[in-house]
Order: sequence, then structure tokens, then C-alpha cells
Amino acid sequence: MEIVLSDITMQFPGTRALDGVNATFCTDEVHGLIGENGAGKSTLVNVLGGSLLPTSGTVQIDGRAVRLSSPHDALLQGIAHVSQEGSLVQGLSGAENILLGAEPRRMGVVIRAGSLNAQAQALLSRWFPQVQIDLRRPVGDLPMADRKVIEIVRALRGAARLVILDEPTATLPAREKEQLWGIIRSLPQQGVGVVLISHFLSEIKALSDRISVLRDGKHVRTAPASELSEHDLVDMMLRRSGGANLHGTTAAKIQGEVVLNLRDWQVGSVKVPNFHLHAGEIVGLIGLTGAGHTGFARSLHNPAGVQCGSLVVAGKPLKLGSVAQMQAAGIALVPDHRMEYALVGEWNLRENLAMVHPQHGTFGAGVLSIRREETEAQRVMGLLNVKAHGSGQLLKTLSGGNKQKISIGKWLYGAEGRYRVMIFIEPTEGVDIGAKAEIYAEMRRLAASGVGIIIASSDLLEIEAIAHRVIPFTHQRPGPEIPQSGFSESAFITAISGAAA
Repeated sequence: MEIVLSDITMQFPGTRALDGVNATFCTDEVHGLIGENGAGKSTLVNVLGGSLLPTSGTVQIDGRAVRLSSPHDALLQGIAHVSQEGSLVQGLSGAENILLGAEPRRMGVVIRAGSLNAQAQALLSRWFPQVQIDLRRPVGDLPMADRKVIEIVRALRGAARLVILDEPTATLPAREKEQLWGIIRSLPQQGVGVVLISHFLSEIKALSDRISVLRDGKHVRTAPASELSEHDLVDMMLRRSGGANLHGTTAAKIQGEVVLNLRDWQVGSVKVPNFHLHAGEIVGLIGLTGAGHTGFARSLHNPAGVQCGSLVVAGKPLKLGSVAQMQAAGIALVPDHRMEYALVGEWNLRENLAMVHPQHGTFGAGVLSIRREETEAQRVMGLLNVKAHGSGQLLKTLSGGNKQKISIGKWLYGAEGRYRVMIFIEPTEGVDIGAKAEIYAEMRRLAASGVGIIIASSDLLEIEAIAHRVIPFTHQRPGPEIPQSGFSESAFITAISGAAA
């Protein structure tokens, strides 16, 4: 099957998201699709997946013109879309999610649990016989890689011939990425093509047969992956040689006042004897899955599970309490899985930005002022270079990088200078190279203003680019810190694997 998109244009009020784009997708290949946030990737695959009707242009399948006016229409044509944010129902089992809407029923009413589990297992075994997942468990209890496999199996349960995978490995640790890479490579061998969107250029290079580059809503080039280097891809994406400045100018550690100091911290099985953070300092936390670094980072904002420990923020001892008390003391958290923990897709950008400090957009009597909200929303969006039609745009329509900027921006809305400690967990998951550089620049700006920053990330190159010092975690314990002079990916891997002990 060959799907040809010809002269696709998508016009939104004030913005042309796609400008005469041409692309061809086949069922015997992995086709990488890259570009900066706002380049048009999401819009193009939403056209391909039936979520958007283009303003003009045509879609042809095997030479026959088709109208894809809904995701259901696209599915009938063999096109399935697995989104970046995910669409699984966390409380349902893997089997129930795979057969959601097509459950086997007795007398057309009662779901036949035995048949449902057997059919779901048969689908998993058919497509990915090498993968073992307990489909009876709630998906919320499964590793992220298993959840992504379940989404792909659900997409393939019909007659899908082309699957769109949007940032499928963005939040996965290395070992789970390798599993999913094998699955992606296996699909064209089974007659199912893949359209792969990823901000990991090494991943795009390793998995793709062909790569298409978009920039500013236009198609720049499509070529075999073997003919393109990562430097070529960055240059085409950003229209400037050398690419984005990911490493920036993170200077040697600034020994400002201690803005956070703790002792004898224990949350669950994670134990941290002592930890301190200076104003203007960026400290990276790294570790393998389950090592304890992310749990520790979260507990600094939500100490509900902390069993013991003392905490001093900006020189003031703090009695451990609620999240609201931690925020009032000057601690902010930008979490991972932004659409689950931080943002509301059905709200507009102004509403999302105002959710932490809504009082900033009110008059003295507590009456909402849309003008005050709009002024502050525009200030924050300008500060973070959010690419959107305006603050009234629905958040769910933004690209991943711009959503992440809103997740950061809600802590700056009406609160510039309020927070002494900001915690970031996987701050650039699902974010392209251009937006990543902008987010790093904002972290450096915050640090330069005197904010102490903690960043927990599975992206070791990210930690190397942004941190002043790094604390590796193994077996729920922090190890010896690594100074900036000792940074290297190999040093980090050695430390988190326990080989240095």
C-alpha cells in the first residue's frame, strides 16, 4: 500500500501550519518524520490519521483519492495513530484496553472475560511473539514500554497497514527502548509500515529507511536515512549550520546561599543522609529505573510519604506538610508525563498557565479579570517562546515542546522570583532539538536569577549539558557526587550501574 499526500495545506486563524506539503508513505518501511516543534509534524500526521481535514490538497491510497474526515475513516483505510500522550485507560487491564470497544460479549451484553483475555493474548502473540506481558494486570501497573506495546497492538487489531508512532520512546529507559526498537523494526517485515516521529535523531537514523524533514510548515527534503548524517538533519531542521546550542554556557558552580538543605531523608525505601542546593546551582540526579532518584525529587515537593528527615529552605526550617505548604515555602515541581500530572488538554493556554496562581488574574475582591490573565499569559508565553495562535488556543492542539513550555510557564505566571527551588523531572521528554535548547536556556536564566534547580533525567547527555554537579543513585541510595570536571556519558553509566563501587 502506498499513501500519497499531495500539496497539503492547513490554515488556522493567523497561522499556516502546513504549506503545500508532499509526502509518500509505504507499508514496507519505517519512515522518519522530523522537524522543530511547530514545524508541522503533528499537523501532518493528524491529517494522515484523519483527525484534521486539510484546507486544501489530496490524499491518495494506491492511486485512489480518499477523504479521511475522522480517525475512524483512517482506520477503515488501514491507518492507525498511536499518539505521544497515550490513550490507555489506566484502571483497565491490558486485555481490556486492547479490545476496548470490541469486547466479546455473551447475549450481546455481558463481557466474556475468558474470551477477552484469550483474544488479546492471541493478538499480542501474533504481532510480537517475543514479548511477554501479563495482560490481566491494570495498565497503570505496567512499565511504560509494555503500555506502548499494548497501544500498538490495539492499533493493529483491525486491518492496519500503516501505524503512526509519535515519540514512542520519549519516556523509556535504555533497556525498554531497545525492546521497542525491535518491535518497530519488525512491523514492515509483517506488511505494516511505520511513520516514526522522534526527537532522538540517533533513533530516527537507526530505525528509518527514509527520513522526511519539515521546517516552518514546509517539506524540506525526503531522502534515504543512509544518505543523511545527524548534522545534516539538524541543519535542515534549524536552517543554521551547527544546530541548536544544547550545551550552552553552563558556568562553573555558583556558590550562592544554600537554598535547600536536608538530613536523614527517607521516603519509602529511598534514604538520603544529606543533600544541599545552592542558589544559582543546577544539580542533576541520575539512576536506572527504580534507583530512587525520581522518587527523591518528587518527595521534595510532595513530602506525604516522607518517614523522617529535616528540611531547611532559604535558611528557614520547614515542618513537612502538604504540597501547598512546600509551594508556599518556595519549592516548585515541573513533573514528567505532563498530560497526566501537570496540564489539562481541554483547557486553553491561559487557563493552564493560571492554574497554580489564579489569584494573579483577579481584582482585589477576587473577581476574575480576563485582561489581567491575558496580559500575564502573553508575558510568560513570550518569555518561553511558546508557538501558538494565542492564549485562547486549546492546549491539546500544541506540539509536545510547546506543551512542556506551558508546564514550566505555569510556575512563572504571576510568580516571577517567588520560587527558590525548582525541580524538573524528565524536562524534555517528547521535545525536539530546537525546543530542548530553549528549555535549557530558560533553566540557565532561572539559575542566573538565583533559583536552585534539581533535574532528574534519564537523558544522560541532557544532564551533561545542563548540570553543575551530578548525584548518581543506585539501590535507593545516593552515591558520590560527580563534579562538572568529571562529566562524561561513560562516567555516568559507570556510576549508576554500581560499577564504581
